[in-house]
Amino acid sequence: MPAGPRPLAEQVGSIVDLLPLIVKNLRIGRLLENVRPGLGISQVLVLHALERAPAEGASMGDLADEVGVSVPTTTGLVGRLAREGLVERRAHPSDRRIVLVALTDDGRAVARGAAEYLAEMMGKLLGDLEAGEREGLAHAFERVFEVSVRIQEEQRRMVAPA
Repeated sequence: MPAGPRPLAEQVGSIVDLLPLIVKNLRIGRLLENVRPGLGISQVLVLHALERAPAEGASMGDLADEVGVSVPTTTGLVGRLAREGLVERRAHPSDRRIVLVALTDDGRAVARGAAEYLAEMMGKLLGDLEAGEREGLAHAFERVFEVSVRIQEEQRRMVAPA
C-alpha cells in the first residue's frame, strides 16, 4: 500500500537538506568555458539580466538586485565584463549619479550563446526521461521559481525600513 504524503515538517526538512546540494550541482561555470573561456556563472547572470533590461540599460542597484549580490560585487562583475567588451557603461539621461549598464553586440551574442548551450545540454540530459516526467520536472521548476520569488519578497520585506 503506497504511503500518503509526508508531514509538512518532513517535506520541508527534505527540501532544506537537498537545496544546498542542488545549488552546488547546478554550478555550471565550467560548462560555460565552451561558450566563452573565463566566463563564470555570475557574469552570465549579469548578461542575462541585461537582456531583460530596458534598451538604455540597468543601474548597478537594479543589476545587483536582479543577480542577488551586493552593489560592490556587481561593480566588479560589470568591470570585468566591460574589459571583455561585453557590456558598456552609460550616463543616466537625467541623473548623473546613476551609471547605466547595457549589453554590447558581443555581449548579446555571448548571452545568446550561453542560453543556447545550456538549452542544448538540458535537452540532452532530459531526453532520457519520459514525456510525463519531463513535464512534471518543468512544472516543478516553475513552482520552485514562484517560491523563490516569494522568498525574495520576504527578504526585502524583512530588511525594508519601517
